[in-house]
Amino acid sequence: MLTWSFLLLLWGSLAGCENAQTEQPLDRIRATFFDPQHYVVAHEGLPIGTYTRVASLTDTDEYEFRTTLTMPSANGLILATDAVYQFQKRSPYLLSAATRTTYTVSKDRPYRVEQLYPFATSDVDRPANEASKKKYGLQDFFALELALMANIESVEGELVSVPTPFHKNVKSTKWTISYRGDQSVMVSSTVGDRATFSFQQGLPRLEELIDDTGLSMQWISVVDFDALNLRPLHVVEDIRIPVDQPIERPGTLTTLTVQFEFDDAKLGPWSTLLDARNTLTTSTEIKPSSLELFEWGGELLDRSTAQKLRPIVAEAIKGIDDAQLIVDTLVAYVNRTITYKNWNTLQSVEETIAQKIGDCTEFAQLFTALATAAELPTRTVVGLAYHESSQTFGIHAWNEVLFEDGSTRIVDPTWNQIRADATHIEFPPAYQHEIVSTLKNLRIKVLKVEHSTDHST
Repeated sequence: MLTWSFLLLLWGSLAGCENAQTEQPLDRIRATFFDPQHYVVAHEGLPIGTYTRVASLTDTDEYEFRTTLTMPSANGLILATDAVYQFQKRSPYLLSAATRTTYTVSKDRPYRVEQLYPFATSDVDRPANEASKKKYGLQDFFALELALMANIESVEGELVSVPTPFHKNVKSTKWTISYRGDQSVMVSSTVGDRATFSFQQGLPRLEELIDDTGLSMQWISVVDFDALNLRPLHVVEDIRIPVDQPIERPGTLTTLTVQFEFDDAKLGPWSTLLDARNTLTTSTEIKPSSLELFEWGGELLDRSTAQKLRPIVAEAIKGIDDAQLIVDTLVAYVNRTITYKNWNTLQSVEETIAQKIGDCTEFAQLFTALATAAELPTRTVVGLAYHESSQTFGIHAWNEVLFEDGSTRIVDPTWNQIRADATHIEFPPAYQHEIVSTLKNLRIKVLKVEHSTDHST
């Protein structure tokens, strides 16, 4: 996963360093193990998450490093990924185990657990050669920091070559010093990453790390970390994904089967949704809810906002008590009340009500707030939808409502659809910037369409 190959550089790459370091620098680093480190993660300058590292001693007397990345997904979820590395406490401090667990902050049950080390024991899954079977240790985990300490007077030039973490085929990334000032040093890698380290009493501390995708992380104090109040990313609507043929009458589409084609052949987070042929099928049929990851009930509203919404809901539904009809009514209310404006500015529900303008994000979030105030569990959905005007798929936001019988219905207040057409393809649970990066290499092939009035292929 792109995010983790990027962030693992924070505390070394868990792979062998070609130049052996002396024990003394590692002992100095070990003295700082138990000082928690906090970082703000940003995408193209917008803060979107946090990254922390905490070390401890386990019951089995091993050093354990736990790094936690927390960022919003494209589904309105807050995703967190814990990576845990355990090293022997005594020299040569070898790595004994490494795992990575991804879960949603609102739920305790993880939905992805990966064993990073030891490698699988089958011949097929073993590393490709003896070099990649090398035992990992703290020397390797802090390879970049140790190299900086050993080259503290160097102005520029090659610093260290570090193989990719947990890669079964040997791949290495070369780091060089690009700038050294009085208080800091900048290094860059052959894959486009840039990092800035400061020296605290002779020990290097990562201050900032930037990769070539626009993702970055910056050190922050504990006080500032505790005061963070991050806002979710706004839906970016200017990405257009080509299709091999126009979709006729998309508003009446009840079933759609498509095939995803990526220029670089990398599925990324889409692998959880696509079958072996890279296809998926969407439908407008009301279906039972199986979305265990989601915290139904919509975005939490503060008390003053909820009080303002209740009379609006009461006026809009005018005594209707059937849940299905309430949904229909609120879709129509949002659509006729808000004037669409194509922008990338995130505003609150109260601001949307006051200004009566917004794009699909504001339409969807207002509907979620109103439906929640009407005691209908609702969530905002982000994904791809077909735009008839451009004959392409683009990023879009809509809603899903959960009813008492356990069924759900997809609606789209932006397009005034009380049952959103089948071109609505929800993003998989993944970090939003990772999904957006895959869209630049995506093409969609239409395999089958079915409309409400006829069936065509």
